[in-house]
This record gives sequence, structure tokens and C-alpha cells, in this order.
Amino acid sequence: MSKKLWGGRFSKATDSLAHQLNASLPFDVRLYDEDITASIAWARGLVGAEVLTAEEAETIVAGLEQVRAEFQAMKITFAPADEDIHTAVERRLTEIAGPVGGPGGNRLSLVGDAGRGPASRKSG
Repeated sequence: MSKKLWGGRFSKATDSLAHQLNASLPFDVRLYDEDITASIAWARGLVGAEVLTAEEAETIVAGLEQVRAEFQAMKITFAPADEDIHTAVERRLTEIAGPVGGPGGNRLSLVGDAGRGPASRKSG
């Protein structure tokens, strides 16, 4: 099984039955538009909180709009590690925009940046 976005926290791979039990993508794929809209708002909010620069947010928003277009054209491809719509969107955004888009740079990820505030720019 492919490495999960949060997989660095565990020493063993997720059992395939546990993955199947936890995977909500088949159900929440219809929420792609809401997830992308929320992520755009989050990126803009992180500019106000001085976690992202305006340039980083513009890169993220452009990438998210590209992901939205791929969904609308039904050209999105899911990866085995995509458990839910947010991880699928974040993975694709990171492929498009680079580390600023997700866990690789912990810049947009709701898990990576929530509550960290401006100090995250200094501490990485």
C-alpha cells in the first residue's frame, strides 16, 4: 500500500482491512467543491495570520482551481493512499504547487498549520 499523508507517525504500514474501513473517498468525493472552496478560504486566512505570504497563497489558490477543473472535467486520478476527499485534493495540489500545497512543507495542511500562527514561519 502507498505511503499515507500521515504515515510518518507509524512504523508499520496500515493493514488493508483498516484502510478499507477508514477510507471515505467513495462517499465524500461529491464534496470536492466544498473542500476546495474551504481550502482556498483557509489559504487566504493564513495570509492574514502571517503563516503564508500572499505569493504562496496565490500559488495555492491557482493550484486548487486547477484541481477543481480536473474534478469538473472528470480527469482527476485517485491514488491508493487517498482516504478521503481532503487527502486527495491536498495530494493533487502538492503535485501541482509543490511543498507549499501540503504536508511536504506543512504550509496549507489543516493538520500542519492549525493553531501554529506566525511562529511557524520562523520554526518551519
